[in-house]
Amino acid sequence: MIRKIIHSNAWFLTLWVFWLGVGSILLALYGDEKLFFSINQVHHPFFDRLMTVLSAFGRGDTITLIFVMLLIAPYFRTKAYLLSTLLFGLLTPLINHFSKMFFEEVRPLGIYGIERVHTVPWLENLFNNSFPSGHTMGAFGFCLLIHHLIPQKQWYVSIALFLLAIGCGYSRMYLGQHFFSDVLAGSLIGVLISCLIISTTQIILKNNTTNA
Repeated sequence: MIRKIIHSNAWFLTLWVFWLGVGSILLALYGDEKLFFSINQVHHPFFDRLMTVLSAFGRGDTITLIFVMLLIAPYFRTKAYLLSTLLFGLLTPLINHFSKMFFEEVRPLGIYGIERVHTVPWLENLFNNSFPSGHTMGAFGFCLLIHHLIPQKQWYVSIALFLLAIGCGYSRMYLGQHFFSDVLAGSLIGVLISCLIISTTQIILKNNTTNA
């Protein structure tokens, strides 16, 4: 089953593994502080708005709205889609909440202060529960799940969904909300959650078909 998931999502997962590898090397070489400020301190009013939009793709309300809107497409109106999106909506917030409570890491603003960290006035400044990045977790999990459920997977669709996910992660550092390690871990957990959901959905639907 794992082999089928990898084969079905080869392009997306290849890019993800490459990102994990490169990200881990960068983190080992430069550390969280240097990586954070190298991204956070390069800003512009246009990118303040753009990053805010990208960040929204990791929010639960945005993801739920997209899940509902995709039901317009006939090939999304399946038991697999409904079950997997329901599981995603239940599991992701729970894992995000309890992982943050377990690690209790301070965010960049809590360490360096509002004077050093670039933020935007229309977003709430957060100081605690930094690890892992919940937005990145949601974005990577969401993009992989959608990628898996699309009937015809073209390489450019895989790249577009991956760039959306990585863009959300980047935005969390740009907006002063998370460290690089938070984003890296969020991407890892998000993909693992979706792989678990895809496997569970396939097992449940297969058992129901067999019993019928």
